[in-house]
Amino acid sequence: MSQLVPQDKFAPSEVSFGAGALSGSYDDFTQNDAVEAYMFRLGINCFDTSPYYGRSEYVLGDALQTISKEFPRQHYYISTKTGRFGYTTKDFDFSAKKTYESVEKSMNRLHTDYLDVVYCHDVEFVPMENIVGPGGALEALFNLKAQGKVKYVGISGYPLDVLLKIAQYQFEQKNQPLDIILSYCHYTLQNTKLADYAPKLRKAGVKYIMNASPLCMALLREGKTPDWHPAHKELREAADKAAVVTREQYGLAISDLASRFSFQGKDEIGINSTLIGLARKSEVQDALRCWRDGKERKENSEKENQAYALIFKLLEPYKNYSWQSPTTKELAQ
Repeated sequence: MSQLVPQDKFAPSEVSFGAGALSGSYDDFTQNDAVEAYMFRLGINCFDTSPYYGRSEYVLGDALQTISKEFPRQHYYISTKTGRFGYTTKDFDFSAKKTYESVEKSMNRLHTDYLDVVYCHDVEFVPMENIVGPGGALEALFNLKAQGKVKYVGISGYPLDVLLKIAQYQFEQKNQPLDIILSYCHYTLQNTKLADYAPKLRKAGVKYIMNASPLCMALLREGKTPDWHPAHKELREAADKAAVVTREQYGLAISDLASRFSFQGKDEIGINSTLIGLARKSEVQDALRCWRDGKERKENSEKENQAYALIFKLLEPYKNYSWQSPTTKELAQ
């Protein structure tokens, strides 16, 4: 049975539900499988979404409402975002006015009168002043925090140096440190830069660090990496080879190994939760299976260690490589 979440601190489950997949492309499962009571019983209590994710907020809000008698609002955390409303840089708006409007609309879609976390979404896409300056998004979010409509204020994005720069500015110049940051694809089998940045972020007053996409946006999974992936061709091919060889030589799935590696970030560098984009009930069960397996066994098997060694060898030429963000296409006006 799910427990009431603490009201005086943010205590997310070690595995968080990434609701980006509930964009509207999976209508055959969303209403039934998106958020069922089994998730709460298995331990998930944190759900992440965004206005940018199509119909995700609507689907998540409706699904949570259907089980509200058994699991009222106090049983889970909801995090959403503001500022990004489309694919290219022209679709961003981090003004205070838009931030207030966005948060209000998100609360309506999610059927709640408060949000646990609101992030400024993909902060690297705009000048930093748009985020931290007067009349900007963070000013508005901290005002909403003072009103009790938002519990924790944060930022999300890909380049770690941008996240750190904003965190340091808020701490040193504004005396108003960020509560939380959401990083993605930076504590994976391919890239562990978050390990270097986590202490710096803590020093800048950030209390909570969320790590998203242990599968590195479908790079570390079975099957060919999607052509849209922003990594260069050589890295995509190396990851595809690693997936095939891991399966053929060791009978293991690279997605399981990648998930388990990222989950270990909680103990290794103090990650508060690993956020995984989930679409179907089976995916939730697989993620939780990997997490529990790692918690129960602690040590890897000899076969797993051999598989990890092979994967690291294949990915070594691209270790800690970070792609451009925004990409050239996203910069289009």
